[in-house]
Amino acid sequence: MLEGTNVVGWFNLISNIGFPTVVALYLLFQFEKRLVNLESSIQEIGEHLEERNERHGFIRKRAKSKEKQR
Repeated sequence: MLEGTNVVGWFNLISNIGFPTVVALYLLFQFEKRLVNLESSIQEIGEHLEERNERHGFIRKRAKSKEKQR
């Protein structure tokens, strides 16, 4: 939303809605982008770990060791 705004546009935003609001909106949009990237990275890591566990049989071993503890 705010990427294509030029300097005049920034001054118009500041004069219309105030400096703190503009800064808060800018930071929220930047934070949202980082959260989306973080979410996709976490999903990729989870998928990778599931594949690795299935390949090496870690899931079955963990389940058997829990049964032995009971």
